Amino acid sequence: MRPSFLLLALLSPWLAGCQSGPKMANLVAFYTDFGINDPYVGQLKGAVKTVNPSAELLDLSHDSSVFDVSAASYLLAKSARTLPAGTVVVAIVDPGVGSDRAALAVRTGTGRVYLAPDNGLLTEVLAREGLTEAHSIENKDLFLPGEASSTFHGRDIFAPVAAHLAKGESLQTVGPKAEKILRLPRNTATVMPNLAKGVVLFIDHYGNVLTNIPGSELAKIKAGQLLNLTIKGKPVPVPFLRTYAEAPDDRPFALINSDGEFEIAVSKGSAAKKLGIAPGDPVILKF
Repeated sequence: MRPSFLLLALLSPWLAGCQSGPKMANLVAFYTDFGINDPYVGQLKGAVKTVNPSAELLDLSHDSSVFDVSAASYLLAKSARTLPAGTVVVAIVDPGVGSDRAALAVRTGTGRVYLAPDNGLLTEVLAREGLTEAHSIENKDLFLPGEASSTFHGRDIFAPVAAHLAKGESLQTVGPKAEKILRLPRNTATVMPNLAKGVVLFIDHYGNVLTNIPGSELAKIKAGQLLNLTIKGKPVPVPFLRTYAEAPDDRPFALINSDGEFEIAVSKGSAAKKLGIAPGDPVILKF
């Protein structure tokens, strides 16, 4: 074999990889508000398998609060943070389905691809992961055969397009570049040397109170230190601890959770119920 042909043979796999774009994981993950007792999740997964029978399917959640795009944006970003590069995430909380809102396919700085309605659902994902490229989903050759339902784009559009992408279809084939992406206003905390002002973002099913105050800004607080919290205008002194196990029973305390957020909790109980806290409530921390 001539040297030039030998060199070409050695380079061919590398060149093919460059031409096909980033390597996909053949993994499709789902985040929706569909619930688990209705037929919608099953149809979503069936649509993926019809196009790509070898695709691996992963449920992030189907229990997002119905129609609550803002809460879903926050939880989607948290839910997807450990997914490998090349994962295709189908995210659907879509009260505007059937309207003129666009359907998006975006690749973030992590190498993940997200398919979602253009209604602000990707706000937190893009803030955390950055945007590499974005396209409007318009190529009907990638949809399920037949006319797409005006009420179930998840099954007829998002799922089959995700299946094509997961098995290596180029992101550019889904449609033209998206010039704009709708982003929701973000709740960001104000942190000063001895004061932080934020809000409650979410109450998890344990009753833990998750705030938007970043733990990275609270490095000066020491374990065991008593903090002066004001929640909804009411003073709530709490100790700052490292773990749930260190807390006395039935007494509120604070810690930095696994996502780096300032959290208020009660050992083996609900801090939200005990303190009467709900998402959106203001939190002031003096330290």
